[in-house]
Amino acid sequence: MLKLHFLNVGDGDAALIEDLAGDRPYRMLVDTGDACPAQESGSCQTTAAKYLRRHRVERLDAVVVTHLHMDHFGGLRNVLETVEVGQVYSGFFPSPSAQSLTPDPNAIKTVKGLIQCLELWRQDVEELRRRGVKLCPAEGAGKLELTPALQAELLCADPFDCTVQSRVWEALLAGEEVPDSLVYWSSKFRNPGSLRVSLHYAGRRIELAGDCLGSEWEGQAEPCDLLKVPHHGDGKSMTPLAADRLRPKWAVISCGGKYISRKDRPSELTLALLRNQGTRIWFTGSFSAFGEAGNDWESVEFSIFEDGSVLTPDDRISGGR
Repeated sequence: MLKLHFLNVGDGDAALIEDLAGDRPYRMLVDTGDACPAQESGSCQTTAAKYLRRHRVERLDAVVVTHLHMDHFGGLRNVLETVEVGQVYSGFFPSPSAQSLTPDPNAIKTVKGLIQCLELWRQDVEELRRRGVKLCPAEGAGKLELTPALQAELLCADPFDCTVQSRVWEALLAGEEVPDSLVYWSSKFRNPGSLRVSLHYAGRRIELAGDCLGSEWEGQAEPCDLLKVPHHGDGKSMTPLAADRLRPKWAVISCGGKYISRKDRPSELTLALLRNQGTRIWFTGSFSAFGEAGNDWESVEFSIFEDGSVLTPDDRISGGR
């Protein structure tokens, strides 16, 4: 049986994937949420590290970092201090000789944020190496046979631009001068360059789309059963073409409990595009705008059985299989 936990980590992302067949479960964490997400009163919101402790997880076979935004990888250090980790997949790993970075106080917000993320990631990767965790570049990883029944693909919408982004970051961490325009571009490309994780189990396809905006991969999208909607379901997360090509039966939006108007997150338009395809949508947070009922769960959970049947959150409430 494959179990998928979409964690309520506020306005961030973390998903625990478990293949429970055999003597020892295979466990993979896709993103780690932030280390200290903004707390919402009365919510069952958690962090990845707390969730793993609560569910007595002692080892993760793999962690996937889809991209370098704090709400997707900021909780990694706490995860490392909680469980043993076998390997980490990422689109970029700093070299062992990478230098520390300090944000320029006069830099614009997005560039300051990038430098802070790169410095934290440099420290995280240094710690991963110290602990002997295997570092696995996503580029060229191909189809991963995680277990006899579970396969995964790590995908990016534009491999060439992802390579350029990595070279910009390598230069920054080597202390080289990089044109401001390239640094700015590499920061803004973090969402478009986000890894997507495509899982295949018992004839079912699960798309974990990171923060890759709908317009970036709409032409690559294939029909799926379950979609983790990119970029917290905001107005850029889905396009009519992407929704039509994906046609998910079920979807999860990882978000907080409140609508963020300045980001249109989650977006009423995104909800409509998916529902026009007949998609049933759940939210990890207690989101209740646009007439949504909301929930108060620590995670949104699905189970997929060896025969391909699926236990959804609705089934759990109603006492299904």
